[in-house]
Amino acid sequence: MVWLLLLAIVSFSGGAWEITVAFTTDLHASLPRFPALEELLRGADLILDGGDTWEDPRHFTDAFAAWEAMRWMAKTGYSAMVLGNHETYLGPRLLGRILGEALFPVLATNLRADFPTQRWVLLERKGVRILLVGVLWDLAMVWPGWEIRDPLAAILEVLRDAPEHDLFILLGHLDTERAKKLAEALPVKPALFILGHDHKMYEEPLWVQGVPIVQAGSFGKAVGFAVLSDRGLQSYRLVKVPQPATLPGPPPWLLALLILFLFGIRL
Repeated sequence: MVWLLLLAIVSFSGGAWEITVAFTTDLHASLPRFPALEELLRGADLILDGGDTWEDPRHFTDAFAAWEAMRWMAKTGYSAMVLGNHETYLGPRLLGRILGEALFPVLATNLRADFPTQRWVLLERKGVRILLVGVLWDLAMVWPGWEIRDPLAAILEVLRDAPEHDLFILLGHLDTERAKKLAEALPVKPALFILGHDHKMYEEPLWVQGVPIVQAGSFGKAVGFAVLSDRGLQSYRLVKVPQPATLPGPPPWLLALLILFLFGIRL
């Protein structure tokens, strides 16, 4: 009887695990704010990103900013990200080069293109097999030769083809209402749905049929933390990040050209 009790205890403890997930969303190449983010992100079992990280026309980011953002993610130890619509604005050539040198997987489950993105990735942390899937949709630029498929159909294909796993995490770069419908329609529910695109900051998860949808705002204002176990989401918190630096505005020469244009002055 004693041996049976000990065996039961060992079996129970052997099956229990906890994974800490840190995530960012919609960073938009906010390079001055990255050092503060890095201090918070390090130490998590998984570091994930919800897309729109490498580009932002509102702050006149360029190829340099895109490359620097990708390299910072690699240095910080990001586990994976999902492609956002702003990444597609970089154009096929530049985006393809950056993707080719990224040291972490970039997910685009529902994108058909000749690109080094991945439909899914299987990672292992603490002996736990973690399936990561990532879809994009709203406002993405569809270049010649590209096809963006229905997110639900693409995810169902992955769930059918992917190897065995213990934990399923979904990354999505799409509107909240579309994400809610997707969570409702999925027959296999993710343990966590990290959402980017509409720059919302969820102090608490948005629960949809047992799926916790989370989002950490934009421009590096916060980092999200979720602790997952074999029993689901155990805890969630959003940590606000100090903002000592302002984002750079347009260069003076560009403002000068804009003024000349507005007043109809030709050079």
